[in-house]
Amino acid sequence: MDKVYSFDWYDGVRGGVATYNGQPCYFESQCVDIFTDGTDWFKLSPISEAAFEQNKEQWALWRIYDAAFQAGQIGIEHHPFLPENRERGEELQQQLEHQLIIDDNNFMIAQAEFLGLDKQMQRMDRAEMEVRWNILLAPPSASWRAGYDV
Repeated sequence: MDKVYSFDWYDGVRGGVATYNGQPCYFESQCVDIFTDGTDWFKLSPISEAAFEQNKEQWALWRIYDAAFQAGQIGIEHHPFLPENRERGEELQQQLEHQLIIDDNNFMIAQAEFLGLDKQMQRMDRAEMEVRWNILLAPPSASWRAGYDV
């Protein structure tokens, strides 16, 4: 089981940073339309230790904002960071913009089973998670996108 350190959520996990066998990776969903019956799959690319640490710091700043937002202490106009964390958060975002990408010369194809760890959380998009990766040789044939972008 690997740990998910940050993720984007839109009716399911769509991308983020996790480990695969202990190696930090950036991953992206290849399911373009969540309303199709196709099988979701991901591309995983290794990232540097520096990008991994920066991502964890940025995610921590977002979690601080999100906790304050959920408690009604701050409004959506401050998303995604508290005012006192905005400068550092935006600096990290800028640094990560070109580091959290799929390397077309170094990626794996995988399906994923995401498991929530944080029993206190009511919404899955705020939960801490683990992931079980199933590495594939090719995109699943049930995916309408199987012939594209590989």
